[in-house]
Amino acid sequence: MADTRSDLAKDLLPKPFLDQLGIPGDYRTSFEDEAGNPISYERFQAAMAKRPFDLEKDATGHRVTFKLENDAKIARQAAAKTKPKALAIQDHPFPTFHATTLDGAPVSTAVLRGKPFLASFFFAQCGPCIAETPVLSAFHQAHPDMAVVAFTFDDPATARDFVITRKLNWAVVADQAELADRAGVKVYPTLMLVDEKGVVRKAVHTDDIAPGGKPLDLPSLSAWAMDTH
Repeated sequence: MADTRSDLAKDLLPKPFLDQLGIPGDYRTSFEDEAGNPISYERFQAAMAKRPFDLEKDATGHRVTFKLENDAKIARQAAAKTKPKALAIQDHPFPTFHATTLDGAPVSTAVLRGKPFLASFFFAQCGPCIAETPVLSAFHQAHPDMAVVAFTFDDPATARDFVITRKLNWAVVADQAELADRAGVKVYPTLMLVDEKGVVRKAVHTDDIAPGGKPLDLPSLSAWAMDTH
């Protein structure tokens, strides 16, 4: 039987994700592997956990193509990296917010003031976000004095399913597309180290933390987060 599922962007990908990438919901979507061969959305989503992607938008044809990056491009990018590229919010105050975690606890910039915390921006369908959760969990256990607060544009039900499935053991705040936008988050996952005064001391895309383009691990994350120089 032929696959009759819609290939419209709005039917496959979360709206906040499309908005941040500037992709209209009525665009047709297609997916390619690292060799340029057509693949299914399911295969593309699974590969995102290990491989970055590019996209090409065709405004005339109302189509967007997501392409997994090949090894040669990944190697060139890794060789070009000397240190994590800071986001624009670095050295500026973390955006003011007032919210409630999935556990029902109030959380805000005022509540967090006075102690450093690690802000994690993710969404449930993000492969690299899924891949980094064991590392964040290990970091949270290794550094109990530093709070970890995760923000997602997902609705509470989707976020709660993610927390249960991935066994997250830190505070998670849903429906935070507006906060992510004010924080300048364009790529997921993103991590920000916020000091006790509420200033963002470090802000990078997670895949920029480990040296040489390697997957994030606990030593790399700990070295990045605990080095305040």
